Amino acid sequence: MGNENENSVYVHMMVDSLKRKKQILMTLLSLTREQEQLLKDDELDADRFSAIIEEKGGQIDALNKIDEGFDTLFQYVKREIHANRMVYQSQIQAMQKLIGEVSELGIQIEALEHQNSGHFKVYLANQRKNIREFHLNNKSTSSYVQNMANAYNPDQSVFFNQTK
Repeated sequence: MGNENENSVYVHMMVDSLKRKKQILMTLLSLTREQEQLLKDDELDADRFSAIIEEKGGQIDALNKIDEGFDTLFQYVKREIHANRMVYQSQIQAMQKLIGEVSELGIQIEALEHQNSGHFKVYLANQRKNIREFHLNNKSTSSYVQNMANAYNPDQSVFFNQTK
């Protein structure tokens, strides 16, 4: 009886893990949408963009820990669940529903990340173009200044007449 009770606790922990995973994925989706907005703005707020990347990294780390814990629990109670499907019917249904929701969130995040990747590539291309133009303009200006400095000859001054 104690082992059965213990397994029931583990199954509830698995359901809770999936609920936490769903919450984290919802947070990741929200952060990814915020990144999308930043990438669509005329001026990218690089500080906020970096902060979002850091925050997403932390969320992904938490997600990986939850996945590892879930897998460990599942391996531990897999036989019990298969042997007594009717006892755990409500938890199994809850897990199936949550797995579907988690999968859908994962698909949404993946699609949005793909779009953001395209937006970010465009942003980087524009930044490279701006840098190239800056260097070209800087080089042209330096060349002009150099030419003007070399062109000055005090013996050929228009304003100074040496015959007088």
